[in-house]
Amino acid sequence: MNDDELKALFERADEAPRPAAKEAALAAALRSFDEVQAEKNSANTQGSATTQRPTPEVHSLGSKIMNVLTVDSPFQRWLYSGMASAAVLVLGVFLALQLPLNKGFEPIEDLEEEAIVATPTSRTVEMNGSAEPRLNERQVSAMPEVVEVTAPSRLDAAPPSMDMAAEADAAYAAPAASVAKRAQLSDLAEIRAAGAQMAGASGAVLHEVAEETTPPFYRDKGRDAFEEIDSNPIKRVSAEPVSTFSIDVDTAAYSFVRRQLNHGVLPQKNAVRVEEMINYFPYQYPLPADRSQPFATDVAVIDAPWKAGNKLVRIGIQGYEMTGAQPRSNLVFLLDVSGSMNSPDKLPLVKQSMSLLLSRMQPEDTVAIAVYAGAAGTVLEPTPVKEKQKILDALGRLQAGGSTAGGAGIQLAYQLAEANFIEDGVNRILLATDGDFNVGIRDREELKGFVERKRESGVFLSVLGFGQGNYNDALMQALAQNGNGIAAYIDTLSEAQKVLVDEATSSLFPIAKDVKIQVEFNPATVSEYRLLGYETRILAEEDFNNDAVDAGDIGAGHSVTALYEITPVGSDSGVFANSRYTESSARPDAGKAGEYGFLKLRYKLPEESESKLVSQPIGIAQTSDATALRETRFAAAVAGFAELLRGGKYSGDWTYADVLALAQANRGDDPYGYRAEFVGLVRAAEIADAM
Repeated sequence: MNDDELKALFERADEAPRPAAKEAALAAALRSFDEVQAEKNSANTQGSATTQRPTPEVHSLGSKIMNVLTVDSPFQRWLYSGMASAAVLVLGVFLALQLPLNKGFEPIEDLEEEAIVATPTSRTVEMNGSAEPRLNERQVSAMPEVVEVTAPSRLDAAPPSMDMAAEADAAYAAPAASVAKRAQLSDLAEIRAAGAQMAGASGAVLHEVAEETTPPFYRDKGRDAFEEIDSNPIKRVSAEPVSTFSIDVDTAAYSFVRRQLNHGVLPQKNAVRVEEMINYFPYQYPLPADRSQPFATDVAVIDAPWKAGNKLVRIGIQGYEMTGAQPRSNLVFLLDVSGSMNSPDKLPLVKQSMSLLLSRMQPEDTVAIAVYAGAAGTVLEPTPVKEKQKILDALGRLQAGGSTAGGAGIQLAYQLAEANFIEDGVNRILLATDGDFNVGIRDREELKGFVERKRESGVFLSVLGFGQGNYNDALMQALAQNGNGIAAYIDTLSEAQKVLVDEATSSLFPIAKDVKIQVEFNPATVSEYRLLGYETRILAEEDFNNDAVDAGDIGAGHSVTALYEITPVGSDSGVFANSRYTESSARPDAGKAGEYGFLKLRYKLPEESESKLVSQPIGIAQTSDATALRETRFAAAVAGFAELLRGGKYSGDWTYADVLALAQANRGDDPYGYRAEFVGLVRAAEIADAM
């Protein structure tokens, strides 16, 4: 082609197109553009494995683009069309990276990263000679400072459940869509950078990625683990006159029972611990005169409501109320962020609960946040509560995913608490979990031993349980009992308010530790007795005077209640037949004929290692004080209800209707509505039992 022919072609190109041809070409271009966009939308699932999100129509967008790019100059048409093609190509690549590549989501455990993407704000510490980071990428992005640690002791000596090579093999053996999903997550850092450059709004891009990679809620059933409990038997006073046990202020059993009943089902028998049902409620017992003796004891005797001829002996302990300036607190929130916590009643409720607790703390108190999933990490170094927003921001960034290295998390939490230890203050770890430890040390006895040794440092451990389906109550009870802390179960935000706000002083500030009760029954006036509850707290008789034996703790303002059912001598309500030889040998002592028994109580002040003794006789006179009668009868109603839920082995012909009548008549002052709620639960149990 020569220059003249080329010039002729350019002259023809500058001729104005015929209107009809121009309109036809424009319409064809619009149809082609819209068909491509419709094909893209139909081929890609957006954000959900089950349904697609509504997407806007593309016709108007296509029309605007084509109108803008329609010009008269050939050079302008060439330039603009090239720019538009490049923009569409970049946009297509960007959307392809952002949208899920398969219709189904894997459980969060399957999306666990095999390595942490290195960022300026994350670092790893060698674990047992080899670096093995196991937090997934989404969790790492939520942590300003991630530090993986391992204990120098046996606690972290066990190998992980699956080595990294095996996990990599499992990932590549998965379906192609799953492998693509893993590749997408592993390239998340590059996606962030590309999104920031292309869209100019990295925050929106990150939000979209997080939303579209969020797994479905964790669901499991039938794996709730409770320690097997055999109800305390009836004992002969002539054969075993002394009863010894450790006090218990835990309330986890009541909250779990309430959850089950609110779902219309009866709880499993081992989930019902009688003493925790009784001690869920505050009682109006006499307050101690001063702090020199941290609590007062009160004894009442009434007729047993479920068995004529028997008596109930109620022992009440009331701790003093804390007034004035509170001691400073050094708290570590140890939060389970594993995949099993991905449920509205687990991690989201944990974050809300911890936020509530901040409202009860003083500005100079400190809070640190440690988390664990496949590994343990520090999300927030010890931070003053006056920087509340910083703490809330750290909580808000947490997401659930991965396995559960609870042992490593506990070890890290103790390190944080000890590093920021406050003399003459409160140093406590709050472990929030469903108890599903499945990586590293899982043996309950080994974990108990570690926590027991650590309590000597002055750092105590309390446990807050969440969720159900794989709720490990047995492990959490063991940790709390050996860590000198409480065990509570948080099923609602209202329960979090009760435990962490309304009862914050009793939950956080101990006034006495290693509190033991011993009752010696008088064989001249009592033939049989049975302790209601406390099966997991029974001590040997010789343990009472041994200060090396651990027992329960009492917090400021706490009340503790224990009930004994006794059969007086001469009553025909006993279960044992009279002995030909031993019964006739019992002769009332003239000086002790007015006593059913003798109560002794040992305790230590929080900073002391030597116990003190409190004692008083248990008279046979029936209680006449109106307040004491009301409180004892309500406690009896709760105990009887718990016995019915456990099968009613010792409650005779007593029914839910009898529980309702006794509880309704003795509700008394109920400022928080706990007793009214109890009445509703009894009705729910009656309905569930009839189904």
